[in-house]
Amino acid sequence: MTIRSRLFLVTESPAPSGVGAHMLTLAEGLRGDHDIVIAATPASGLLPRARARGLTVKAIDPGDVADLSRWFARTRPDIVHVHAGIGWEGHASAQAAHDAGARVVRTEHLPYLLTDADQRAAHRAGLSHVDRLIAVSGAVADSHARAEFGNRLVTILNGVVPPTAPTKPRATLRRYGALDDGPVLLMAARFAEQKDHRLILDAMPAIRAVHPRVTLLLAGEGPLHWTIARQIAARGLAGSVRMLGQRDDLPDLMGAADLLVLPSRFEGLSLVALEAMAAGLPVVASDAPGNAGMLDHGRSGWLAPAGDAAAFAATVIDALSDRDRLRTVAATASDDQRTHYDADRMIRDTAAIYAQETSGAPRPDGTRMTRIGFIGAGGIAHRHFGVLEQFEDVAIVAIADVDGARADEAAARFGAQAFTDIDAMLDTVEVDALYICVPPFAHGAPERAAIARGLPFFVEKPVALDIATADAIAAEVAAADLVTAVGYHWRYLDTVDEVRGLLAHNPARLMSGYWLDSTPPPQWWWHEDQSGGQMVEQTTHLIDLARYLAGDVTRVFGLAGHTDRADFHGLDVPTASTASLQFASGAIANFASTCLLGWNHRVGLHLFGDRLAVEITDRELMVDVGHGRPVRGTQGDPVWHEDRDFIDAVQGKENRIRCPYADAVETHRVALAIGESARTGAAIMLEELI
Repeated sequence: MTIRSRLFLVTESPAPSGVGAHMLTLAEGLRGDHDIVIAATPASGLLPRARARGLTVKAIDPGDVADLSRWFARTRPDIVHVHAGIGWEGHASAQAAHDAGARVVRTEHLPYLLTDADQRAAHRAGLSHVDRLIAVSGAVADSHARAEFGNRLVTILNGVVPPTAPTKPRATLRRYGALDDGPVLLMAARFAEQKDHRLILDAMPAIRAVHPRVTLLLAGEGPLHWTIARQIAARGLAGSVRMLGQRDDLPDLMGAADLLVLPSRFEGLSLVALEAMAAGLPVVASDAPGNAGMLDHGRSGWLAPAGDAAAFAATVIDALSDRDRLRTVAATASDDQRTHYDADRMIRDTAAIYAQETSGAPRPDGTRMTRIGFIGAGGIAHRHFGVLEQFEDVAIVAIADVDGARADEAAARFGAQAFTDIDAMLDTVEVDALYICVPPFAHGAPERAAIARGLPFFVEKPVALDIATADAIAAEVAAADLVTAVGYHWRYLDTVDEVRGLLAHNPARLMSGYWLDSTPPPQWWWHEDQSGGQMVEQTTHLIDLARYLAGDVTRVFGLAGHTDRADFHGLDVPTASTASLQFASGAIANFASTCLLGWNHRVGLHLFGDRLAVEITDRELMVDVGHGRPVRGTQGDPVWHEDRDFIDAVQGKENRIRCPYADAVETHRVALAIGESARTGAAIMLEELI
């Protein structure tokens, strides 16, 4: 069986337009042999483009080196390919990847332009974490070679997939765009100093003198967008220059144009120029490094001195002067693109570098990672995300949520795959265990999907809306002998451990629980047929804690009241509830709940024994034995402990899980009995719901 390597394509660039397109081309060409993650900053715009192609993504913050280091250490990639738009980018990612044992490849997409001594020193130091340096053109390679970066440097020319054919005939495109019948120039580039939009504006008057009906189309966005817009108006060019914004119909624009113009001050190897060559659109470019090696002047395109508007205008006029020559040059450029700048060749050459770097290199291993999938990516899932990402032996690899955008956002945090369908996730991604973090009404299908695949699962409370579903799943779990845990995290409070010690020889005889709070914002919570109400969805924590401390419940009596609330349209759950419980131990308890408040007033459990009074909240413990009311705070994070116990059990270590699924079902049985008693007005013996 061939082992698929883990390949991460990473850029720290804030606006990776061409860099991002290059990375996506590599990813799509290599995904058959590698498990690929695209990593970039959220603001870059690259992550949605990658997700749209079915690629796994990870949102990174280059300024948070500690987080980068944790991510690489946890995911242990085989190869990290860093793509740098300019010399000061990519060093944090390279160092974190190197420290995690990955082979690090770095592609320089632009010539060596650093002049600041500190930046040059940082670049040189950063390369100490790089195993192989790639340049996208001969010009880029030459500039970096002159900086004496050693023999790790190799040139792999940029390559492109030819753009799709225009969807409309040329004449239709021109009519649709309301273009004059004169020549059409297209410049598709980010509005930045590098691209030198000002030069083409300076050249336009001379071009218009020869071709009065010429139109210049400017496609793209960038920091100089409004500066260029003002200059167009100030120069009286509004009738001849059109700003199109960011476009996704570049093939159609190329089909409507006569020339692509590229007046850049510098380039690595322009992808849009290569796409124009492939599409049969002739190119006029500055002779800046990167362009000069791409075009053979007069044969496959035209070159003009960089920074010289008059020369650029003259070159454009010359190119437009002979239509037959335009067609010949376009055909030659297309041949050159297929021969030298083909995407398949670029992909093969890059894959060869990966193979060279990993041949004989030990595969990063160490402690085996436990691969976790999440079903549900709401608030409680994020509580577990924050814990699990601290564990060096855990990787969150897949997230499913009916809200695709929410799944995408959560998956980008970890470099996981996002899904909207549970079965699709489990059929696609190998996981060792599942976290099920869905609203009460959504339970059942996720648990059965886990059981069908023999997967341990952690499920958030309550475990279902009805007892029949919970009992059926409990029976299936027992038959499959699965490791399970339920999120009754109050059992993991260190203060609860202390109370259990106190009660061991002086058991509680009376308990009072309070959940006096506001109404949660999710609208599903407002409806009893979706949440079960406050006793089932919130106060269940205290009911479970009482069971944990005092044993089984034998008899339940409940009362409930409802107040209509204008601010919560459609809310039909009880807004005030009380319950009385009797325990097999002889203890009795009462619980009071309300969601009428606009704040958290009191949430906790009070216990009373022989000359003993105890008050527990999730933050404090008070023990009164007649010598005052000393209070101490809780220590540690109970969710951390419950997650750690679940992961350890999944890994085959000692099973210290405090609330497996079957035990949680008994708590759920009590909570449902309270609601049933409130509806019928009769006390309920627990056997009646079995």
